[in-house]
Amino acid sequence: MPRLRRLLFFRFFILGALTGLAVGVWEARLLYFVPSVSQFLVVDSTYVIWFLAPLVDMLLFGAIGAVLGLIAGAGKNATARRGMVLAAVLAGCVGAHVAWAKHFVHTHAVNFSVYGRLKDVLFPLERFAVVFAVALVLAFLGRKWIRARWDAPARLPLRALGKAIAAIFVLLAAGVAFYAEAPSLGVARVFAHGAALEQRPNIVLITMDTVRADHLSGYGYGRDTTPNLARMAEKGVLFENAASAAPWTLPSLSAIYTGLLPHQSGANAFRPLNPRWKTIESVLGHYGYATAGFNANYYYGESGWGLGSGFGKYDDDRTTLAYNLSRTLVGRVVVQPAYQRVVRYDAFYRRDAADLNAAVLDWLQHKPAGPFYVYINYFDAHSPYLPPAPYNHRFGTLPENVVRRWGAEGGFRPNQPLPAADRQALIDGYDNSLAYLDAQIGRLVRKIESSPGGKNTIFVITADHGEAFGEHGAYQHGNDLHWEEIHVPLIVYGAGIPAGKRITAPVPNRKLFSTVIDLALGNRVPMHAYSLARYWQAEPPQKAAPAVVSELSESLSHGGEAGISLITTRWHYILTTHGKQYLYNRANDPGELDNLSSTPQGQPIAAGLDAWLREIESTSAKPWAGPEYLVALVGGSPPAEDVKIPVPRMYAVTSEPAGAAQSFFYYSETSKSGGPSRPERELLETLPYQ
Repeated sequence: MPRLRRLLFFRFFILGALTGLAVGVWEARLLYFVPSVSQFLVVDSTYVIWFLAPLVDMLLFGAIGAVLGLIAGAGKNATARRGMVLAAVLAGCVGAHVAWAKHFVHTHAVNFSVYGRLKDVLFPLERFAVVFAVALVLAFLGRKWIRARWDAPARLPLRALGKAIAAIFVLLAAGVAFYAEAPSLGVARVFAHGAALEQRPNIVLITMDTVRADHLSGYGYGRDTTPNLARMAEKGVLFENAASAAPWTLPSLSAIYTGLLPHQSGANAFRPLNPRWKTIESVLGHYGYATAGFNANYYYGESGWGLGSGFGKYDDDRTTLAYNLSRTLVGRVVVQPAYQRVVRYDAFYRRDAADLNAAVLDWLQHKPAGPFYVYINYFDAHSPYLPPAPYNHRFGTLPENVVRRWGAEGGFRPNQPLPAADRQALIDGYDNSLAYLDAQIGRLVRKIESSPGGKNTIFVITADHGEAFGEHGAYQHGNDLHWEEIHVPLIVYGAGIPAGKRITAPVPNRKLFSTVIDLALGNRVPMHAYSLARYWQAEPPQKAAPAVVSELSESLSHGGEAGISLITTRWHYILTTHGKQYLYNRANDPGELDNLSSTPQGQPIAAGLDAWLREIESTSAKPWAGPEYLVALVGGSPPAEDVKIPVPRMYAVTSEPAGAAQSFFYYSETSKSGGPSRPERELLETLPYQ
């Protein structure tokens, strides 16, 4: 009997491991060919999934088989009937696993509440029950054949199967280890255009995800959250009133990448940035710059959203072992819940600033000779605001129970104001995160500056959007277009940048597209007319006060209210889908508490700003890939591209049309003349158009 028990244990263990291998190969195929968002331009799993999914599934089903083997051999009599039932249990587990994995494949989010609802638990149980019942019926029909072989264990080559399983396990583990430890397999070639390019500056563009400007030391915040950034601002240029093109990541980063407003680029929830647009990295890469992007945003930072197509190297979370594990069913329903309960309430695969810095510095050591352009998007200030020690209590402690209540999900509008203690705890955690991020940015900048050629580097530091803490009833971001969600820092520091300049005029950080190209290439690509460098180069001021436009579609806004806003030196005007208007005097009301749009003195100002906003949007460069961002202007369905937005002719546009810098590269699409001028024709011949 003891011998039979051992044989039963190994039978079920080997059966479970082999089952896990088969399920793992099926799951790897699913994840390797099916992205978590169907519109992704590239799938968000790498080749390591072929090693990782079979490995974790072998471990899972091997453990299940071992337990079933112990049960099969328990008691005085190990009967064939019990074995058939347990084999059906194993089959039911396979059914539940396969169904749940397919259910999760298009879930592009962290499963903070994977067991939070009854249906989340019932779904796999229902699939288990169906497959278990089918397997039990099949076992009953074949019971004679099974019983005849129940007591004939010698017919199964258990020893050979065990060795094969061990060898496969070692091979899979070796593949995972190689992926985790292997150095970069090389970088893309770039082609220099003349010796003068060697003298061009290096550019490091940093976006700090979810960083509002007024919580930074250099912007007058009461806490010294960002001393390193403040020192850079003192030695460079600080824009006091920079604004993002949108209050959430994808359209905002797309605007920085391309210079386009969201309604032009089209980037939106479930619509990637179209690779046909020229980006900073695609232009600089063509002109000999080595280009690399590093993005820690595991939601909208992945290359599937079109953000990595122009880089020689793009390092997003999909390249990490932990992220690939998170795509598996084991990662979603076992590892993630265990991590958030035992370690902290966060995604277990989240990369912090130190991780990103290590990847950046590693690339810099192996890059080709010549100037480089590096883009970095840090994710440390994004909820749930839990930086590593000792920064987790720099300005106060954010308790995990507060994070669980308010901090981990997307932006929201609570029905009642948060308790004052909870709101302050969230702010403390946010400020702690800023302090950690600032320290890591300072370390990276010092490391680059001390490297060969590092003094010939320009650092551009901004954010994709801000963050709300209940100022207008909303928390986090993507809610509306009030100042706390679109006011972002903008600091330019480094080689050739004057020290100690502060620019008070409102500027859009989407103009970093033309600014970075201007700083890097000079008159090789004539971007200076659209560049923010004009603000610090003592050129004549613009004839009219600049205006900055931001946009929000209904696709991600919480409450389903799209909006468009216009920012001038004095006013902030917001128009929403439901016809609501907001008008704030920015000089007298920085917190935007007093809506003047319906007051006798505010009504004509709001009407004038509304007309100005409509004129800017109506004359923006074509094509419009995302007209849904303009619904607030027409009060209904998105306008067709050839439909004119109604404009009361009270103001005339006094600056270049929105997106004009991008239009330069697509002159043939927008030109009304017989052809491009000679300089433009020469540029057309040199650029690799798509």
